[in-house]
Amino acid sequence: MFDFRYAALAAVLGVAACGDASLDVSTTGPEDAADAGIVADAASVDLPNISSDAIEAHIRFLSTDLMGGRDAGSREYMIASHYVATQMRLIGLEPAGDADGYFAMVPFQRMSSNPESARFAIGGTEYTHGQEVFISPNPIIDAADVTAELVFVGYGLSLPHHGYDDYEGVDVNGRIVVVLGGAPEDVMPTDERSHQLRGSTKRDYAAAHGAVGMITISSANSEQFAGFASRGVGHANVAIGPEGAERNYEQLQVNATVSSDVAAALFAGAPMTLEEATAALADGPQSFALNQSATIAVQTDRELYEEPNVVGMLPGSDPELADEYVVLTAHLDHIGTFEEGTLVNSGCRSATPEDQVCNGAVDNASGVSIMLETARTFVEHGAPRRSLVFVALAAEEKGLLGSEYFAENPTVPQADIVANVNLDMPVIVYEFSDVIAFGAERSELGPIAARAASQLDVTISEDPIPEQNLFIRSDHYNFVRQGIPSLFLMTGFSSPDPRWDQGEGFMGFLNTHYHRVSDSVDLELLYDQAAKFADINFVIAREIANAEERPRWNEGDFFGAYFGADR
Repeated sequence: MFDFRYAALAAVLGVAACGDASLDVSTTGPEDAADAGIVADAASVDLPNISSDAIEAHIRFLSTDLMGGRDAGSREYMIASHYVATQMRLIGLEPAGDADGYFAMVPFQRMSSNPESARFAIGGTEYTHGQEVFISPNPIIDAADVTAELVFVGYGLSLPHHGYDDYEGVDVNGRIVVVLGGAPEDVMPTDERSHQLRGSTKRDYAAAHGAVGMITISSANSEQFAGFASRGVGHANVAIGPEGAERNYEQLQVNATVSSDVAAALFAGAPMTLEEATAALADGPQSFALNQSATIAVQTDRELYEEPNVVGMLPGSDPELADEYVVLTAHLDHIGTFEEGTLVNSGCRSATPEDQVCNGAVDNASGVSIMLETARTFVEHGAPRRSLVFVALAAEEKGLLGSEYFAENPTVPQADIVANVNLDMPVIVYEFSDVIAFGAERSELGPIAARAASQLDVTISEDPIPEQNLFIRSDHYNFVRQGIPSLFLMTGFSSPDPRWDQGEGFMGFLNTHYHRVSDSVDLELLYDQAAKFADINFVIAREIANAEERPRWNEGDFFGAYFGADR
């Protein structure tokens, strides 16, 4: 799981009493459910009794030191993939990958900007890549050299549906746009704002308006940039294949981020200083030519490789619905092995001479193990009406890459995927009495999740930190981007044990063990809690798979309207 996903979590959760913030979704009877187009499992239906011992066995194997932390592109990740495929075969799932196997191969590339060829100049002044500026590698073009006029376009957003457009009144065709990080306040709901401030979203807008390059202004100064460079920032992994991304990178040939010191030079001949323009944005878009040009050159060094998403399927039992699919996902990779004293992600020293493997027992051997035992239980109970597809995803820690590729190139017809339920880092180190189902309020999956949890005497809590918008920050979001209603399930912040209540259990793990070598079975994981979480996952998937109608996005939901309008 990415560090940025929880960058501000600690500061917020200290004052958020999440345990009693329950989602107001009441349990409905069969008649009410039928009126809503959903068939709810009655409380009298036998609940699963998923084996905690089996979950423990999977976690112990996947998180042993011999697995080396399951880093993307590693031999150990491939061993983990073969283990999951073998388990799928043993369980009785059908192969649902490429070429009639369990592996659905994902083409990847590791890429970086060649420091000898990188060039960034404004006027007669050259700035150093990796010190004052970062010039991003291009996933599509091996070498680019662009000299073009600069146009400031505020936050770089085009939101006519909100009456806000940074591109209105300026011509950026064939030019380099200069954008600020972030998004305007009070223009859109928090969830949409988090989507719009993403760099990928801003690249989409720039390419759509004909720009050939983009410069993003950072709040970091040049000294801080140099510090980032010393930690190896600037390398990237990408999945090869998303056609929209390819088109955008062909159009938007160069992409750079500049320090706050360099940013001032961009505005040397402009009608406003950077400070004046930033302040004026409070009154609406402020876009204008900067009256100078920049030269940006980059040569991308790349290494191609591939590794699998692991995919198994349980065919549905209803001939009329078996060609529709519920996809259950959990990422298989973790962050690997580090030398002593290595700064890992958020800067916490992780490795010691005695222990250099980031085992990833909780993140996310737990999610994969729960998914496998959910699959086994379905086989034992009998297939539901719709087909179930189980996917152990690659390269989540590199940027949700395996899910991006699978959601765009699934091994079953994309139009027939009705829902995704994603498991990422259920924190099974404390007894939980609630779960967070990110995305529950956005579609008919919310009431389904609430009914399922209630059968296990667990509540569904609202997102305690909506300003962090975790809904867009795990693998399920790539399914959302394809218009597929999705849930991201995570253990909650309330506990019957006062030591772990109000987020203390989750935060204790996050602050002490997350992305550290200590995320291992030595934490004395509570496998009974893993089994309880698996039972909830099973009941959610069962109701989705047995419902008369596929789940719908809620009326007026931004993500449903933006991504799901054509489904």
